[in-house]
Amino acid sequence: MYSPGSREPAAAGPAEAVPTPPARREPQAPLPFAVFPAPSRPKESLHRRWLAAAGASWQWVEVLLDRLVSAPLNPLYHTGTIAMFSLAVALVTGIYLFLFYRVGTEAAHRSIEDIMAQPLGIGALMRSLHRYSSDAALLAAALHGLKMFLNDRFWGARWIGWVSGLSLASLVWVTGATGYWLVWDTQAQVLSVTSAKLLDVLPVFGEPLGRTFLDAGRIQNFLFFVVLFIHITIPILLGAAYWIHVMRLSRARFMPPRVVLWVTGAALVIASVLRPALSGPPADLGRLPGIVPVDWFYFFYFPLTALDPRWGWGIVGVTTAVALVIPWALRGPAPARARVENLACTGCTRCWKDCPYEAIMMVPRPDDGGRYKQLAVVNPAKCVGCGICVGACDSAGILLGDQPVSLLGQAVTGRLRGLAAASGQAPVLVYTCRLMRGLQGWLRADGTLEGLPGVTVMGLPCVGTLHPDMITKSLQAGARGVFVAGCVPEDCPYREGSQWLAERLQGQRLPSLKTLPEGRLRVRWYSPVEVGRFLADVRAFQRELPAGEGMPRTEEVEA
Repeated sequence: MYSPGSREPAAAGPAEAVPTPPARREPQAPLPFAVFPAPSRPKESLHRRWLAAAGASWQWVEVLLDRLVSAPLNPLYHTGTIAMFSLAVALVTGIYLFLFYRVGTEAAHRSIEDIMAQPLGIGALMRSLHRYSSDAALLAAALHGLKMFLNDRFWGARWIGWVSGLSLASLVWVTGATGYWLVWDTQAQVLSVTSAKLLDVLPVFGEPLGRTFLDAGRIQNFLFFVVLFIHITIPILLGAAYWIHVMRLSRARFMPPRVVLWVTGAALVIASVLRPALSGPPADLGRLPGIVPVDWFYFFYFPLTALDPRWGWGIVGVTTAVALVIPWALRGPAPARARVENLACTGCTRCWKDCPYEAIMMVPRPDDGGRYKQLAVVNPAKCVGCGICVGACDSAGILLGDQPVSLLGQAVTGRLRGLAAASGQAPVLVYTCRLMRGLQGWLRADGTLEGLPGVTVMGLPCVGTLHPDMITKSLQAGARGVFVAGCVPEDCPYREGSQWLAERLQGQRLPSLKTLPEGRLRVRWYSPVEVGRFLADVRAFQRELPAGEGMPRTEEVEA
């Protein structure tokens, strides 16, 4: 049985190890991507190759976690939604704390201590949850951004997500940093004084802020109100930034899966109980605070305070500029974008429903002689070239890179017949997507795999591009069996490609697989670095295939 989102555990033993690829031949033959047909692939720039190598290291960490907790529960696949859940906890607990907080140089610290002394430890729990959920949100947001960077999901149409994500992380940091100030203990005193030195360089304040902290009498309640206002209005800005962050996503996810949510919540509660958030002694501007611990999680910039403030701001400015230009400085080759062939479009809305990025909209059909009332239109600025709409279209009305889907069928048929004629036996056909990068050292120029005679690989931008009828037609064209190697559904680069394919093959989503070939179709999910497991699975599938031809009664689709 096939379960959407599941993943078969890797078998123990030597098959898990990545085999040593055969020696590369020079010149390297271009990868035989079948879409549509593949252009030659120029050698990528050095910085793109470095990015791919770093991304492979990250993916191995994800694979290890997959094997420990399973892919659906892997927290690295849910960092974005974990950050949103943590922010929700911080918002709820922050409202509770606000009800008891008092403003002022003396009242602030005293009110926090009163909250900590509330009966049954409710106040201490609320404050600690507020602190740790803010930490978790910032950490999860940082990991989410790192994952998007290392997995090459930040350029092209996704630049808005990258830039807005940086804004979100910055806002989360600001609200956490101002929260420290509101406690007004010795740590807040040191951080306020050092931060004031940096802010005094900016031509914003009429009087240097540093003078404000010379004595307690100069710190008016108004200043506390300003900081409190910044702290509690950040969630409004976060909401606006988050809307921008997900506005190009269809079916954006706001919360992690239920089990991940409960585990995250339990971890926050346990941390709050075992190590409650405590305040230091109240701030006293009349004497030096001595040695005060610094929370490097929020105040990582603290070493900059030892420099000339202009140097500090220069470092911050350069770092910010570099982070903002990454989508253009490290962009990859432009994807083949989709386009609708008007006369072939039936207005069925499947492509519109399946598109993960809201790149397709349905409009009234112009008077072009068609008999359907609606027409699908692709917005090229939002299209990422995943081809999921191609796999959703029954009428072959969508072109990818101005090439019709029929060319894929022709390429598959030609490949199968040529290999059958050369070897005298029906080949096994593999459809795959991101795994193609890892297979570079194993692919011959004709698309066959080194060390696996009788196996040929056709590349797709995403397995969601694969229309279920292509599986049936591939078997009819002479394939001995069809092996589909897709990305882990929880980590599909195009969000929903693997999931949509799984639902189509199970008849849960249109278009569905009509003929179910027993034992001649297998689907597996992989990380791009799991080349060894992929090769072992294909070899096992090849051995298990029935020797006879024809289309048997039932299908085995595994994950």
